[in-house]
Amino acid sequence: MVLAMTQESRQLPPERRELLEREFVHNITHPERKFIDMSRRSVDICRWRCSTCGHSWDARFGWRNRVYNPTNCPECFKRRNRAPGAGEALTDIDPDLAKQFRKNLSRPDRSPDNLRSMSHDKCEWECPQGHLWTATVANRSNGRGCPKCSGHGRSLFECKVAMLVEAASGLDVELDHRLRLPGRNADRFDLFIPALSLLIDLDPQWSHHTAASLSRDTAKTRATLAAGRQYTKVRARGLPPIPIDGFPQHEAGPGVDPLAWADAVGLALRLYDVAWVALTPTDVDAALTKASRLWQAAVAGPDITALDVAPYLAEEFTGNITNPGRGLDRMPPGCNDVCGWRCLTCGCGHTWEGPLHSRTLSGRGCRKCGYRKTGADNSRPEPGKSLADVNRHLAAQLIEVIEHPGWTAHDLLPSSNKRCRWRCPAVDCTHEWIAPSSRRSGQSKDGGCPQCARKRTTAGRIRPQPGKSLLDRFPRIGNELVDIAAHPGWTAANLRPSSTITCTWKCSMPGCPGTWTATPDQRTRRAGTGTPCPVCRPPRNKRSGNPKLR
Repeated sequence: MVLAMTQESRQLPPERRELLEREFVHNITHPERKFIDMSRRSVDICRWRCSTCGHSWDARFGWRNRVYNPTNCPECFKRRNRAPGAGEALTDIDPDLAKQFRKNLSRPDRSPDNLRSMSHDKCEWECPQGHLWTATVANRSNGRGCPKCSGHGRSLFECKVAMLVEAASGLDVELDHRLRLPGRNADRFDLFIPALSLLIDLDPQWSHHTAASLSRDTAKTRATLAAGRQYTKVRARGLPPIPIDGFPQHEAGPGVDPLAWADAVGLALRLYDVAWVALTPTDVDAALTKASRLWQAAVAGPDITALDVAPYLAEEFTGNITNPGRGLDRMPPGCNDVCGWRCLTCGCGHTWEGPLHSRTLSGRGCRKCGYRKTGADNSRPEPGKSLADVNRHLAAQLIEVIEHPGWTAHDLLPSSNKRCRWRCPAVDCTHEWIAPSSRRSGQSKDGGCPQCARKRTTAGRIRPQPGKSLLDRFPRIGNELVDIAAHPGWTAANLRPSSTITCTWKCSMPGCPGTWTATPDQRTRRAGTGTPCPVCRPPRNKRSGNPKLR
């Protein structure tokens, strides 16, 4: 619920809202509703027409208004990986990028001649410095370069411009300034002058020449101005200006001469009454030398790397997902890059993804091993609190802990829910059964065996109440009882008159040798007269059942 409220509170960028309003055709679920009459999270199905390719499709209104993973034109999405048409291949759009292509790992038959610039195929690339790495075509077209030459968010060109601006203005200039604006992820600004709270972006031709880059630059500019920040741009001559009225932007070039771009930044600083000093050739050389040292330090990586802090992670590290090709020796310990890992500590082989800082600084490891270790630690008792210490009589009945071979009563908590095998302590019972120690700890010391419990329950049901035994109610019949085979040692005082236990009887008549078997119920069912001795009883009429002499 909180997440839904958070996402609802985020506002779409104005250009995204304008795009949806242009592509909206009509509401299919409720035709009377217009675009401005629906909430962002509406589930109404609407008809849309793509402003790029003209394709029409149906989609829910809320799906297209999502801040994360919005639903766009399905036909344009499919075309990304289709064979390009005339003038749409990577070779035609960006020939410099096509020269760095080496091979296609996703589809080996595709090359820059039949790959679109926004294809998701994973390919191998080689930078002018000879570094090899893998990245998708879309990532390369969006401006991602060689990870070993990236300078961790900086470029040599930006370093040169920054040092020249410092030398000419006397102000401190920060490189690669990160700022999180409302409703957006963290944005990167090329230069930042703290004394003026001024953000500056440099837009050279090679990374800002496409329509997509213009759309991204416009959205970033609108968000920065809406946040009330001081912001200006220097764009390469020939690029279309940012379509925002009153926004201060300057031109530089053609080319990427650092001195020309620094002079363009100087024009922007003059609007803030900053004194600009013309640099001598000696000053320029000193500034460029300082920039080269700064760039080399950035390319060399951090002073203390993740590999220095946690060298044991080298074996479990499988790759950098956020920045492919960037290894542990090129990331600081607190880096936020999401990396892949494979557990080798206990041989479980579990793979997972997680940010680098969670392993180097927080010390987190394999989750599966963590769950197993936590469960085992919680199951082990503290000294003096094991089953063997608390209940020795019960511990003597333990045979084994089924799920943990080798465990004894010293490794088991009295309240544990682990399944155990037990043996009855009774001399005349060798029954074994399975139950957790938590179920047995609440019973008496001489209890627990289910078979003995059934015997006790049965015996309790057949024993008579005081004054209601066979001997009490039928003394003559009780005195004729000789033996109870099922219960040796029992007498007539231990039997109910209605008992169905087979007993041996001896006739009490003088001189009669009659001995027979019958149940107490058979002997007492005739209201106390009893079944007579089969030797001395009178014969019966089989038809009527009445006694009659033959």
